[in-house]
Amino acid sequence: MDYDNRGRVSMWKNDRPNGPTISGKLVAHRDIKEGETLDIALWKQEASGNQPIMKGKVSDVYNASAPSTGVEDDDLPF
Repeated sequence: MDYDNRGRVSMWKNDRPNGPTISGKLVAHRDIKEGETLDIALWKQEASGNQPIMKGKVSDVYNASAPSTGVEDDDLPF
């Protein structure tokens, strides 16, 4: 089974003089609509060679008041 990279972010340091400081890749975990906001969290890593210096995760915007997606008591067959 292949590693599921959906919802992941990887960033690399860029040493080119006229380029961005860091650049990276985002692998969407679902279809994204224009103008939609997503949460991104990045963690610094010890990197060597061609390893990313930051890795992270992309997720839907956290909403504490959103209803639970778990199983409700009314859904149980007994």
